Amino acid sequence: MDKIASMKVKTKKGLGPCPNCGENIVERENFYGCTGWQDGCDFSISKAALANLGHPVLSPKQMRKLLKSPLQLRFKMADGTEKLFWVELKKVDGRWLPWIDFDKGSESEAVGYCPRCGADVVETPLSFGCSRWQEGCDFAIFKNAVKRFGGKMLSKNRVAKLLQKGRTSVEIRGFDGKMRQVPLILDPEYGCKIVFKEGEEA
Repeated sequence: MDKIASMKVKTKKGLGPCPNCGENIVERENFYGCTGWQDGCDFSISKAALANLGHPVLSPKQMRKLLKSPLQLRFKMADGTEKLFWVELKKVDGRWLPWIDFDKGSESEAVGYCPRCGADVVETPLSFGCSRWQEGCDFAIFKNAVKRFGGKMLSKNRVAKLLQKGRTSVEIRGFDGKMRQVPLILDPEYGCKIVFKEGEEA
């Protein structure tokens, strides 16, 4: 039996018309899918589609609204504050995705430019990442990048300097328990790296 067919439909009524074919969208165990799948429609949205942004589950009520118009959601930022972002369904490379408007939500300009693809780097709840992440560029500098070394959350100004100059400095806790300033360098693959001493990075 087809995997999708074997999954029990959790909602008795459709949540709204499929943006791909017009059939009903229903709730299943881990995702929202189109009832027209037997006719070839592959529309589906995972309930955990926004989990990496601090929004664990996309509820049926939110999915119903999202099928009609852009949805406004509140995300918790890494520093504990909350911001509103707009989410809408958008077709990218033939696949429907929840598209998030970080610029509108944060009401701020780009922090800098992505060292991989040149697009804007914008603030998200957990990081400063490439604005083309939904198109495949996953460059990101996580706000808690130096927390495990006793450092503070990376601020917007510090990340802007890092993106512009390729390096900045951060305060971390040494093996002796004392705080000290060390270089933080931009890394296109991992976002950033701490330089403890020449030839030693993390």
